[in-house]
Amino acid sequence: MRILVIDPVGGISGDMLLGSLVHLGCPAGYLEDVLRRLPVGGFTLETAPRSVHGIGALDLSFHCAHEHASRTYALIRDEILSVLPEAVRARAGSIFLALAEAEAEVHGVEVDEVHFHEVGALDSILDIVGIAAAVEYLRVGSVYCRQIPLGTGTTRSMHGTIPVPAPATMKLLQGRQVRFTDIPFELTTPTGAAVVAALAQPGSPPADLAVGAVGYGCGDREIPGWTNLCRCILCETKSGESGRGAYLVEADVDDMNPEETEAALARLFEAGALDALLVPKIMKRGRPGFGFQVICEAEHLHGVVAGLLTHTTSIGARYHPIERTVLDRTSYTIGTRWGEVGVKESVLPDGSTRSKLEYRDLARISEEQGMPVASVRAEVQRMIREGGLRESAVPEGETCEGSILKGADQESVAGESSSGGGESQHGASGRGSSVRGAADSGAARRGTPDEGSSEDGR
Repeated sequence: MRILVIDPVGGISGDMLLGSLVHLGCPAGYLEDVLRRLPVGGFTLETAPRSVHGIGALDLSFHCAHEHASRTYALIRDEILSVLPEAVRARAGSIFLALAEAEAEVHGVEVDEVHFHEVGALDSILDIVGIAAAVEYLRVGSVYCRQIPLGTGTTRSMHGTIPVPAPATMKLLQGRQVRFTDIPFELTTPTGAAVVAALAQPGSPPADLAVGAVGYGCGDREIPGWTNLCRCILCETKSGESGRGAYLVEADVDDMNPEETEAALARLFEAGALDALLVPKIMKRGRPGFGFQVICEAEHLHGVVAGLLTHTTSIGARYHPIERTVLDRTSYTIGTRWGEVGVKESVLPDGSTRSKLEYRDLARISEEQGMPVASVRAEVQRMIREGGLRESAVPEGETCEGSILKGADQESVAGESSSGGGESQHGASGRGSSVRGAADSGAARRGTPDEGSSEDGR
């Protein structure tokens, strides 16, 4: 899994970041091919090597036809970005949306009514789309950003004289680590801040990474005593890991009504928890209490912490990054005379497989048929041992329509093709389909974790 770490040494703007991505390895010719698809005026992309305090960097700039366009967010979203490949359009769209939401709050207007002036200019559109295309080209899975420096003073805009950093920049950087400086220039622009807000996960990158490549982009201004560079570092995670930062969030309570814990856990899953549980504890002065332990990915950290503090009586929470190893898993359904039963199949490190029947389905059949759950489980496991027809096994979190393993006493579903029979459940493990830890069988059922599924998030 590739992770991109943005290190805004001297600041971050659209052209500095894009320059660092080209310096990192994204071909300028590829960017031009993507950008030529846009229904905008003519432009030329120019790159030049430069040395900043003895460090080789790339100076990237766009030269565009003169224009006075003021484009709305809705126009950029619906017309300009619509011609791009899906993945590039999604990334670029998320950047423009983050910027539009910040501008809408600053100016008190609806998001679709936001008029971009400086950012709506052609060179800024090219910067944003170029960054989205470069991230896609480099096959980046996750993005992180280190501490962001901010300048001071004032600058001119279409609305008049505004403070530095710009109001939209400050809005976009809420919750991010920044460093205030006395540099009297705009070190971080709204475009650079929007990229961080839209693409970068909060918190620090995973602890155990291997550096693959480094790129430097520079700004046009030479600032005495200031290294005006933006650095991008492309890293790889170790094989077999989730490739995304995970956090353990904890809080202890001794004054909460136990009846309310069920609702609290449900809200934590809705906020993005991969797993959440209660641990009995003896608190200070011998009071019985319990601790909440929640695992979440970095992108959901703030939402999970907010949910914990909102829906419990705790007045604080602890959290720290953790490492996880997640087995490759597939999900499918097996047809029985009582209906379908979901099966999760995991691939163990030695290549063998382990199956787990969906308890909810077993419990439903037990209730409907008046049978012990153990008897239902034994019958389904017998069918798996006997083997049968199965069209496919799909990774968890994806739809699983038509993926049925038929028992010996079942007729084939219309439209299914025979696999020739006799293929055992352990012979089609669907290896190589890495999935997120909290997905349930079929579509993810966040908020209602399956019994005994704590292994998914731990």
